[in-house]
Amino acid sequence: MGIFDNLKDKLLNREPKNHEFLTDDERELREYEEYYTPQSGVADGTYAEFVVSDVFSVSGRGTVAVGTVTGGVFSVGDKVVIVRGREDEIASEIIGIEQFRKVCTSVSEGANAGFLLKGVDRKQIGRNDIIKKQ
Repeated sequence: MGIFDNLKDKLLNREPKNHEFLTDDERELREYEEYYTPQSGVADGTYAEFVVSDVFSVSGRGTVAVGTVTGGVFSVGDKVVIVRGREDEIASEIIGIEQFRKVCTSVSEGANAGFLLKGVDRKQIGRNDIIKKQ
């Protein structure tokens, strides 16, 4: 490896193969970024939130919560918690997802959808409740 390889990397805004051409500020910034990598405290793929806008029951199937996914991804089979203000949280499971009469296996942030929830009565959930992934 010659000096021209490092110069070429520097001109192309690539990281040099060795740290020979880094200034003290660049070296300090690299050390800072390595040490202080932000951590969210939430494992990747686990955070998801859904705001309920309407609820109805389907005879023989269960309770359906309709609303918008405001963060993350929900899939069929996900364990969820329904948050209702200061009341206790209600645990459930998503057993079906539909978007505009189309059956889906998952929905992501920004999607309007309906969740078929396992073991939830119509009276246990209402407008503006939040469904979170466990």
